Amino acid sequence: MLYIRGGNKEQIVLSQQLFSFCSNGLFQANKIPNIDLTIQKVDDALAWTDYEGDGKFFIEIEESLDRKKFIITLCHEMIHVCQFLAGVEVSELSAYHYEEELAEQFYQEELGGSINGSLSDLNED
Repeated sequence: MLYIRGGNKEQIVLSQQLFSFCSNGLFQANKIPNIDLTIQKVDDALAWTDYEGDGKFFIEIEESLDRKKFIITLCHEMIHVCQFLAGVEVSELSAYHYEEELAEQFYQEELGGSINGSLSDLNED
């Protein structure tokens, strides 16, 4: 389940789409996390994730991010959620390594982008 506070309409819709995408592809059916997502001013980071236990997470993400950076950053945080749920070490290097790949896959499958250059086109209207 995803609970969202703050953010604009586009950020809310993107967050819901990304959560659904990750729930269907990254998490086991019996391990869908509960995420309280707050979209607001975040000091000293683009975002952060806190695991409270029992599949419950708090994520804060910077409200001023453009569309492309918002998607990539939320993908980064969802990778951390996967790491917590899998019981593996939470790794920034791993999250940075996979964030753009996950964002690209999300963009192609959920937002209808093409394979070539789609991530770079995220800010195009």
